[in-house]
Amino acid sequence: MAAGKCIGILSRIEAKALDRFWKDTSAGKYPIIDLEGNMGYSLSDQEGLLFVRNDFTSSAYEECEFVFGNIFLPDTVQELFSGDKVLFLMVYRKETRSLLLAELEADIRCMLDLPHGLYYFFALVLDAGARNLPDSRIFAIGLPCKENMNRPEREKFYLKHPADILEFVDPAPLEIKRGGPFYLNMILEASKG
Repeated sequence: MAAGKCIGILSRIEAKALDRFWKDTSAGKYPIIDLEGNMGYSLSDQEGLLFVRNDFTSSAYEECEFVFGNIFLPDTVQELFSGDKVLFLMVYRKETRSLLLAELEADIRCMLDLPHGLYYFFALVLDAGARNLPDSRIFAIGLPCKENMNRPEREKFYLKHPADILEFVDPAPLEIKRGGPFYLNMILEASKG
């Protein structure tokens, strides 16, 4: 599934709910929204872990597992954050075709509590100064890494060969099943459009 298709799915969210989500993003409230327009807010703990709540996206009968995520920002993407930009995490659940969109901070790890299933994960850096979310320009797109990018030797190799990002990403869905927690490392690449 392409990130573009997920962005297209956002058009199914009621415009009023999407506008409220965008205003809360601009106000620094770390909102979360699903396809039905339900909104929630992320919570931070003392260690700087951002908990992306999803209690409105799963039934009480579903078993869930923790997914811990962090984002690898190459220098080319770090430069983008000097302006008015916002980082989002998109989580698409394949079986139910449900989508969760949450604002993240670039330098903070996140934790999600997801029901068992197959998930696609995308990270997006958007223009926070846009009038609304559909009008916002995409500056960078992130995909899950095949390996942990927080190893110094991997980071050095990537910085020497930034065009080889496809060697590092795995666009296949991640199966969340019994036996968690799961660890998700994502790498961002500047958009060419």
